Amino acid sequence: MIETTQHLDEPTHPLVIVNVNEVDDAGGVHIETQMTGRYLVDLHRRKLLTLTGNIRPAHMQEKLVGKTKTKVNKWTSELLNNDAIIGNISIRLDPSKSEYETWYDDESGQTNLTITEGTLDCAVDSLSRIKAILQAADNPLGSFNLDTRFQVRIWLVDDDTAKKVATIYNTRGDKVNDSTAKYAYSETKEQELARRLVNGSEHLGQDNIEVLSNSVSASSHKLTAFNTISRALETSWKGGPVTAADVEAQSSWLISAWNSLVKVRPEYGKLSTPVRQAQRSANIASTAVVIYGLIGAMSTMYAEHIDPEVAFKVLGTEDGKSDVFAWKNPIWSRAGVVAPTGSDSGTLTTRNSFPARRAATRVLQEIMGLSSDPTD
Repeated sequence: MIETTQHLDEPTHPLVIVNVNEVDDAGGVHIETQMTGRYLVDLHRRKLLTLTGNIRPAHMQEKLVGKTKTKVNKWTSELLNNDAIIGNISIRLDPSKSEYETWYDDESGQTNLTITEGTLDCAVDSLSRIKAILQAADNPLGSFNLDTRFQVRIWLVDDDTAKKVATIYNTRGDKVNDSTAKYAYSETKEQELARRLVNGSEHLGQDNIEVLSNSVSASSHKLTAFNTISRALETSWKGGPVTAADVEAQSSWLISAWNSLVKVRPEYGKLSTPVRQAQRSANIASTAVVIYGLIGAMSTMYAEHIDPEVAFKVLGTEDGKSDVFAWKNPIWSRAGVVAPTGSDSGTLTTRNSFPARRAATRVLQEIMGLSSDPTD
């Protein structure tokens, strides 16, 4: 394993990068090549590749935190598993501070780049991925294949142009929303449970669950967005699926439990647009916060081996019972799930904060006689 923590005092020139191609971009000529993980680690060890210049504030701190740390650690884990999706890596060589030339080698038939002064840095992009490669190479597990090849672009730009390219890379274009991304590919076992539940239930599917955005409009016939179900399972499901067999068994249980829910509360199945709109006016059953609460309650049923067919019966409205999900049921306002909109119309709205979701779970657990999590 190559150590990445032992650095030389000064960069070791010359640096010869073989088999390069020139490309036109951003009004100039730049270099494309391939580098192995081992080569990138060695560049950093020789101080020819520095982890400097990136525009992201998270990389300017002494230690990574938050989303950037999570992203780097995810890539590191995937690299250790040798199944990471890295894409193109961008590094920068500042022409105003460097000496370099591209030249054709008659013997090999390749174009090469020789750098005799200056260093490569991360002023354009890819610092998170490069940190992940270095971290994976330095991991004691030693499973990262250092001969893995990466497509690399060397941007030959000064500081101003580097900032321009970095800004465009990081801001232009719309991010795919979570519902679309999670429905297309499940990163966690809980996301896979959500996808199997939605695809496997006769009451859900794409004609009742919105998979192209993170919300549904008030006029839509659809129950909710896929991201609501996925996030609820990610945060509330205590089944702890590990293997493919776990996912299969737990998703089958969830599909069966949803069938039991629809028998008692048809609004969790497919409705016509007029009926769905009337339901939204009458009760909070299809709101995101209640769906979080229901999935939290389902988790308790699963953990304690309680039959959903029995537990869900108390949610019904047969025999003239008042609707537990009615907007004006005081149980929801006392729990902080429902609150006035603040307008003079006297209308109500639901809160979808984390405390409100926990409260909805607790209320439903109490209604159905389930034990609640002591942390709720």
